[in-house]
Amino acid sequence: MSKSLPVHCIFLLLLSLFWQNSIADNDDGDSNEHASSHADFSVSINGASQLSSGIEILELRTNQFNPEIETFAVSVDLAPLFKIRKDYLSVRAEQQSANIQLQQSQRNVLRLQSLQRDQAVSTRKLREQQVQLKINQVQFNTARLQTTDTRLYAKIKWGNELSRWFLDESSADSMLNALKKPLYLVYLPKQIVSPSKTIFIQPFGLREKAHSASLISAAPLHENNQQQAGTPFFYLSDQTVQGHHQRVVAWLPVSQQKISGVIIPASALVWHLGQVFVYLQQQDNDEQFTRIKITEKKFIHSDAYFIDTELQAGDRLVSIGAQMLLSEEFSGQIPAEDDD
Repeated sequence: MSKSLPVHCIFLLLLSLFWQNSIADNDDGDSNEHASSHADFSVSINGASQLSSGIEILELRTNQFNPEIETFAVSVDLAPLFKIRKDYLSVRAEQQSANIQLQQSQRNVLRLQSLQRDQAVSTRKLREQQVQLKINQVQFNTARLQTTDTRLYAKIKWGNELSRWFLDESSADSMLNALKKPLYLVYLPKQIVSPSKTIFIQPFGLREKAHSASLISAAPLHENNQQQAGTPFFYLSDQTVQGHHQRVVAWLPVSQQKISGVIIPASALVWHLGQVFVYLQQQDNDEQFTRIKITEKKFIHSDAYFIDTELQAGDRLVSIGAQMLLSEEFSGQIPAEDDD
């Protein structure tokens, strides 16, 4: 009899503990503010706790996004091109002067030929004028060749478009515009097949503060830029920039076709075991939050990301308070000290 007593005590003790746990579970279902389930990565927070903890909800909407590649752009010094312009204007003036002298010599020869037929002037005088005509012709041809060579040199070094801006009088406005705004040299990465008409640049890599730059033309390849991989292009800033920056960060669109998705704030992201998650408030229960794994996010700027797969328009995203939800979710999985 004495040996069976401990068995009955143990049985009664287990029964008592089971009854107490059942009551506690029922009370938790009615009044406990936080309950979590690791199986579906969810956590429950009642309305009062949401308000006190500062949880903010953002309803997502559809946005268009053009994926970009971050690279750099180098400021281009236009002083050498301006010197070419000066040389070009000089040789062109010499050509115009030589042309005037040539035309005068041609008229003189015609006049002396007419007088010589009437024997009003000597043959020697006519021959001297014909020699002068040949000299003027050589001078004109030389000046014209120098003008052509100078223009060709500008095209080889700077391309057709910039050369036209600086050498043609009809493009003076474009030249003045180029002198007011920074010109950049950008090398297209191999992922980009053709240059975009517009890129975005910013000296300090702040995408949200970047401004646009417009495509001018392809940049000729020569000894100064052959060491850089990719095809070079000239881009002109669309804004007058204060201060000089030799090198700026550039964002190049990968393609002209945009993709649809949603933009989320960086504050919505939480990290767990090296993976990225967000929390969504369930549509049919505003006290229930589900943790969603984000496999791919596209950087927009330091405060925002673009998501095109795991999230969609209409989702109720936790924009503030995701870290608190993560802590609350896992705190429910830690056994109480008395459970031992």
